[in-house]
Amino acid sequence: MNDEPVVVSIAMDDGFGILSIDAQDGAHPIWARLKLAVRTRGVDCRVTPSQIILPWPDTLNLIREFGSRDSQRSYGFRFRPEGAAGDKIKAFALQLQKARMARRELPEHIPDEEIESKLVAMGFTKRKLKSFQLRDLSHLLSLPNGANFSVPGAGKTTVTFALNLLTRQPGEMLLVVAPKAATQAWKDIVGECMQDDAPNNAAEKFTVLEGQEDDIRKALVSGASRFIVSYDLLIRQQSLISNFVATTPTHLVLDESHRMKAGWQSQRGAFLLNIAALPVRRDILSGTPMPQAASDIESQLDFLWPGHGLGLEVVQGKSPRDVLGNLFVRTTKQELGLKPATRQFVDIDMEPGQLALYSIVRNEFLREFARKVSPAMGQAQFLKARRSVMRLLQLSINPSLALISMANDDIAIKSAIADQVMEEGHSAKMRAVMDHARRLAREGQKSVIWTIFTDTIHSFSSALADLNPVFVHGGVQSGSVLDAQTREGRIKKFHEDNSCFVLIANPAAAGEGISLHTVCHTALYADRSYVSTHYLQSIDRIHRLGLPPEQDTNIIIYRSKAPAQIGSIDLSVSRRLTEKIRNMQILLDDPDLHQLALDEEEADDPIDYDVRLQDILDLIAELEGKAPAEFSDEL
Repeated sequence: MNDEPVVVSIAMDDGFGILSIDAQDGAHPIWARLKLAVRTRGVDCRVTPSQIILPWPDTLNLIREFGSRDSQRSYGFRFRPEGAAGDKIKAFALQLQKARMARRELPEHIPDEEIESKLVAMGFTKRKLKSFQLRDLSHLLSLPNGANFSVPGAGKTTVTFALNLLTRQPGEMLLVVAPKAATQAWKDIVGECMQDDAPNNAAEKFTVLEGQEDDIRKALVSGASRFIVSYDLLIRQQSLISNFVATTPTHLVLDESHRMKAGWQSQRGAFLLNIAALPVRRDILSGTPMPQAASDIESQLDFLWPGHGLGLEVVQGKSPRDVLGNLFVRTTKQELGLKPATRQFVDIDMEPGQLALYSIVRNEFLREFARKVSPAMGQAQFLKARRSVMRLLQLSINPSLALISMANDDIAIKSAIADQVMEEGHSAKMRAVMDHARRLAREGQKSVIWTIFTDTIHSFSSALADLNPVFVHGGVQSGSVLDAQTREGRIKKFHEDNSCFVLIANPAAAGEGISLHTVCHTALYADRSYVSTHYLQSIDRIHRLGLPPEQDTNIIIYRSKAPAQIGSIDLSVSRRLTEKIRNMQILLDDPDLHQLALDEEEADDPIDYDVRLQDILDLIAELEGKAPAEFSDEL
């Protein structure tokens, strides 16, 4: 009888793991278990009678699950790494051990003086790191891979650049994946920190990867060692980038890493998870790592620690805070020494025509989706429901534009209601926001108006022409600060033109990569979306490091007031943002997030209890010309 364990060999080729078994052993229970494991998890793989070919990170997951001595002894088999896979698995085992230890125990602190001395010797002399930056840097230096979840303005770019200087080995490259809006910050960081004659070419500028495939290929072999690539271009050049990371020692940094939160369900997430095991070091940066739910952090953890199973622990219901332990750093606004921002909620009654149209659309939404919305609903049905939600949000701020959108979608609305809406023009909420901006301008103060709709941005811009406004939305291209039509040129005008009193922007387009705190201290929210990242990051444009200790920062949130039996979509947004901010507060243990959520919870509901359902029905009947012809107002 042969008691020798069955051998499952492991090879690595072009980012994929290849598990092989002798043909005569194909019926062994371990082979069935391995095949079942990859199939039940939905792993993208190819299975033959004697081979399983799957992405390397998923290979590491199998090794972690089945590779312990006890498991191999119990199942009567052994893994046998071959070639390059052996070194990779040894490194993985060492990292797994370090990560498990780091989750439980705080790393040993490297003295600030030691860090500063090393940085100065490398030519990092123009900027002196603050105490919280040195603390975060010391922590990250103790980890093979790091997560920096500090608030915007805390210097994540500076800390990460210093981290790369201190961990970089000869011949190693730095590749930063960032939103286009953050490109300039990375381009500037070298000149802001390094002396021009820094040794070992440490003052090398970042090379931006852009253009066609040949342009990028030439840049990668140009002799440069620091690169920036946008998330969009990363997806268009997957083969080129993955080959570079696979063949060149690379420190890969994801800036605004929550952009890969969809994981395998998105192109960028799937690509980054597939190449996760290739870089020599990985770091992720995000002030809002969980913008929607705990599941948002699953893919980021699996990128940072491929094969460690941290994302799976989150999926199985374990608290993200418990999963992460000490594997991240976070600098809070309290640590920045900022005076807490004040938040005020202003609830504005809807106009009659606006209320009638809002009520009709709300009723249609309930009739269409009240019993249909569920996790199992089809994608087409979900997108239709989402469009209806966006229409309600638009009706709460700009009903005349919502009406035009409905007409374009062939939605019939009684002409009398349409006429009433058009006659009302700008909503009462829009007028209140504009009045506020003008009051501030009369006092010599600039303000930023946030709205999620491009058409509303243009409406505000036209109506506030007397304040010489600038606007930024997704259709405004990045470019030179000398070009008044670019995003950068408009931001420059807002900063430098004393007659330009208002910036009107979409948080999705302008919530990252710009600083307004030196000239603007009031943000007016005409509306908000359900995405907590957009709200939190937009606040951080004016409430960030560099403010004087006594400077007030004012956040004014305008909401449409609606009758209780109809409900205000702005109240729904408030509730959902509260829940999402609370989730992040639990993960990050941040008192500022606690206060943000508390402010939302304690604000008065934008509900008008004096207007009843019958009042609204009568209003609609009146506007539709269906009201009784005669009535008496005698008691």
